Amino acid sequence: MIYDMLEKELSSDKELNSIYLFFGEDRFLIDNSLKKLKRKFGEILQGINYVIIEENLIDDLIYNIESPAFGYDKKLIIVKNSGLFKKDGRKKNGTAIQNQIAKYIEENIEIINESVNLVFIEDNVEKNNVFNVIDKYGVVCEFKELNQAQLIKKLKQICNAYKVKVR
Repeated sequence: MIYDMLEKELSSDKELNSIYLFFGEDRFLIDNSLKKLKRKFGEILQGINYVIIEENLIDDLIYNIESPAFGYDKKLIIVKNSGLFKKDGRKKNGTAIQNQIAKYIEENIEIINESVNLVFIEDNVEKNNVFNVIDKYGVVCEFKELNQAQLIKKLKQICNAYKVKVR
């Protein structure tokens, strides 16, 4: 999926997908899309229905998916720079963790669809089994740097939002 399509989806009344993978060079666009996704998700309470998992805590991902969002329908889990999308993983047992998470997502997609919105944010990715599972069941979006025409269009949108006139 390209950025423009993702932006339309996040701005529409359509329900959020259960799994997203955001990656690429343009950190501003990734952060902006994540803000829109959080806004669309609704009320967020850290530790209750909102969890951030950093690279060194990737082993806790399955536990966080399975634990309930107390008092809420869904939980938003953000996974940042996990290393899951590298060919060999980051650790000695990286491939084992990749296989375990890919298998878990594949076998438990109904549970994930009902109770979790899972967002992976990576700097760069390589196609592996986790990538393929997310591509099959979720949304994969690469954030490339905008070209000049896209940048001008985006700048005009921002100016219009703040009611600033630009020629």
